[in-house]
Amino acid sequence: MMATAACASGDAERSRRSAEVADLHGQFAEVKKNQDAASRERARLAEQVKSIDAQQAFLLAETKAGRQELDQLQKEVGQLASALRELRLAIEDVERKAAASSAVAPQSGSEGAREASPEKLYASAMASFRSEELGQAVLEFRELVNRFPQHPLASNSQYWVGEVSYRQRDFRQALVEFQKVVDGYPQSAQVPEALLKLGLCYRALKDTPAARESFERVVKAYPGTNAASQARTLLSQLGGQGRGAR
Repeated sequence: MMATAACASGDAERSRRSAEVADLHGQFAEVKKNQDAASRERARLAEQVKSIDAQQAFLLAETKAGRQELDQLQKEVGQLASALRELRLAIEDVERKAAASSAVAPQSGSEGAREASPEKLYASAMASFRSEELGQAVLEFRELVNRFPQHPLASNSQYWVGEVSYRQRDFRQALVEFQKVVDGYPQSAQVPEALLKLGLCYRALKDTPAARESFERVVKAYPGTNAASQARTLLSQLGGQGRGAR
């Protein structure tokens, strides 16, 4: 009987240990299940963070581009205001000369145009541009360029001829006009802006390689200009940094 009792006791002990082992296996499986679930949740959260970072980077780029466009608009407003002052001075000068030479017979309109100074032509052209009389503005800008090709205002006039085509969305003609600034007036302060506009024209025409080349040229050759700052933003929007942007 004692042997039977010992045997029964051993069986009970083995059963208890087997139950404990099975329970531990169950706990381990539950812990692993929880760990797998936690890993999946971490991966999901990491993807969400990555998506949020991408959205934030996009919004920052859009905000920067908006600031650059605002700066350009402010610059153009300043140029128009300067042209208006020049026009007023030109008008005052004409009035003074008319008063001083009241005894002299007035010239015809065509003769007066031939006598006009570069400053007067430029002021008149900018006034036409500001009044949205774009055809007249182009005629006056071209007259200044043709009659006074070496005058400092000639490069400005050629730039604004290109700007008229650009605003009229005639991007191919705008390319021709802005290229004349770059080729004909390489020392002009308008060259960085002309190169920037060349890139914008190419972008509008879906010629991304040519647009990138123009933007990179601005950044490399004129790194401290507002045009270069805008070109860097535009390069990032094209999907890659160029040689000059590094």
